Amino acid sequence: MYDLGDRLLMVASDRISAYDVVLPTAIPDKGKVLTALSVFWFERSAGIVRNHLVSTEVPADVEGRGLVVQKVEIFPVECVVRGYLSGSGWREYSRDGEV
Repeated sequence: MYDLGDRLLMVASDRISAYDVVLPTAIPDKGKVLTALSVFWFERSAGIVRNHLVSTEVPADVEGRGLVVQKVEIFPVECVVRGYLSGSGWREYSRDGEV
């Protein structure tokens, strides 16, 4: 994150981390893939809900990995999406047909 005044430059890296520890091996182009996915969904959902994306025009050294975004007030929501249910979620779905 780089502060540009009323905006931020967000840059995705190829590094990976687990439990707040940066691991030594990077994943090539991970930052570009994550940024492209973000841009796709920001553009796709723009007619449904406002988002903070301003521009994909960024300095050349972070091209494809950076986004210029508006500073916003964070709304703390977390969502975990999985391809399967397990544990209490599976028991609840088996019992009630919903989670």
